[in-house]
Amino acid sequence: MHYQRALSYSRPLCRRQVNGGRLQSPNWLHCMQTTCSYHIQSTSSSEDTIGSESMARNNTISRRLYRILLRSCRQGVGISNKDNSIDNVGSGNCLLLQPPLDPRKYGFAKIVKARRGQTPPQGNNVATKTNTASSSIHGNIDVGMAMEVLRFVHMSLGGDADDDLHHYYLGVSDEDDSRDDSVGAATGRHSEGHYTQFLDEDEERAEELTGTYGDVSEKDDDSEREEDAAEDDLEFDESILATNNDLTNAVRIAFRAPLVSPTPSNEETWPKQTIIQRRHRDAIDVSNLLSEQLRMWSGKSSISVDLKRGVRVVATSACLMRSSAGVGVSGLDKKSYKFAYRIRVENVADLLDARKEPPSDDSGELSVEHRAVQLLGRTWRISECRTKNQKPSSLLQRLLEDGALIDENNQGGDAEEERREVQVVDEPRTGAVGHLPVLGPGEVFEYMSGAELSTPTGQMTGCFHMASVDFQLTDSAHVGNPVEALSWASDDERRFEAKVGKFGFLFDDYNED
Repeated sequence: MHYQRALSYSRPLCRRQVNGGRLQSPNWLHCMQTTCSYHIQSTSSSEDTIGSESMARNNTISRRLYRILLRSCRQGVGISNKDNSIDNVGSGNCLLLQPPLDPRKYGFAKIVKARRGQTPPQGNNVATKTNTASSSIHGNIDVGMAMEVLRFVHMSLGGDADDDLHHYYLGVSDEDDSRDDSVGAATGRHSEGHYTQFLDEDEERAEELTGTYGDVSEKDDDSEREEDAAEDDLEFDESILATNNDLTNAVRIAFRAPLVSPTPSNEETWPKQTIIQRRHRDAIDVSNLLSEQLRMWSGKSSISVDLKRGVRVVATSACLMRSSAGVGVSGLDKKSYKFAYRIRVENVADLLDARKEPPSDDSGELSVEHRAVQLLGRTWRISECRTKNQKPSSLLQRLLEDGALIDENNQGGDAEEERREVQVVDEPRTGAVGHLPVLGPGEVFEYMSGAELSTPTGQMTGCFHMASVDFQLTDSAHVGNPVEALSWASDDERRFEAKVGKFGFLFDDYNED
């Protein structure tokens, strides 16, 4: 297998302790009801107090930030999907939280495990305490996906993947106070805007503290070494497909977390006002991050779900650069727009079958864990779009628009006259970027490629040629390797096409320096 794989939870997360009491996460606001007021668990002296006037001002700022974030989550996702193609996806209010498209990863492909709000393994005592705390504190909130959103935010703002965000946001029960379990994420934001990990600076102390954090299950040294070696090869999925409800739940959880000093007791305790100000800065940073995510998603994305085969395809694009290709016949500069797109093909058979009874032994149907799909090839149709007030870049295009010449590819009405198909890719047997991956339930194949247009707007649509295979018997392949599914007849019921909804190419001045 030549792909990078990742699991949602690859290793125990909590690795740090503090002396002199439990260290919990700082927050922006504690708002258990309709009114907002700070809930401070102080680790500082009685002299560190905030006057009533300052507290009132802090709460006013917090309420405003809270409302801004909730409004962005509730309304922003729906608005951003106005021009996106969303098929077979519930309410349609979905957003792919994703890192920016990196030109250095052009042609890069990987297989990762989808993040769906899974609970950490029960062998990890973090999971047990998290479940108890979340059920009593957060009621009916879907904590799982909300925590995935918070993890994405944490890492996007410079946090570490190993930080224990469940303790950071949800805390632990009172009976666990004596354990002195700390939270790496609770060390607060650095002055440069990143989370600081104080104890990691002392390697011997970090090693000692890691060993004192005990697991519930007893394992021998050999099995622990084998698990550690396996975990080192795993990678977290960087993107999360979230709904507006997941985003609002994440905001609520973050604003309910207790506010405490983030420093170890043997160091100078931060003043409460400093902690509150940093939480306000966090909220502003998150608001900016959400605005950027909505901009990346709006008008450039699509989600398509094959409910029968259990395949979900998410596509999104970005303009990498605009360049001049010289002077055309008309005397105008010929512009070239280079776009990149990210495609995610996910096996969601386990989600679709979650409420179905498992197949009987004599039914001949594969169980969910064996039900996999293999990507065999792709078909793309790429078009350029021209608005009515956009000047053509050549005399030929001007004559076509004036009607002096007839465009044989344009047989429709006004809307069709503004769109011109410029490229067709029909490769049903060569996979994608050279790979023919096999995806088990919950796995995602993600890759990045691109297209170059002569117009600032365009669109792309198509499908993936797929096959249903047995996960235990079929390996991923590269172009040129023998692939059994390619030998099947085109009308074989195991072969199918997974639609890729139309997604746009859009250049905006925001992308220019």
